[in-house]
Amino acid sequence: MGSNWDWSRQQGRRKRIEAELAAHKLGLQFDKGAIPIHSLDGTMQSQFEKGWRSVSETDVRLKLDNNQTYMNVRQHLHEYFGERDL
Repeated sequence: MGSNWDWSRQQGRRKRIEAELAAHKLGLQFDKGAIPIHSLDGTMQSQFEKGWRSVSETDVRLKLDNNQTYMNVRQHLHEYFGERDL
């Protein structure tokens, strides 16, 4: 894949997460099937859509929780194993 394809895929992920966060903040329903137009080039749009569809509920939750889930797991592992500094 070319770097432009990668960029379009990354933009799809970024735009989807931003859209979901905005909808959540405003208390609106989010329609993940309403994929916005990113490019009139079919290949670039296809890569954008792949990125859009690759976002999981976990990705969105991590952003909503400000990665607290990750920090909680890290703290739990630290308490359990006590090996590494936080």
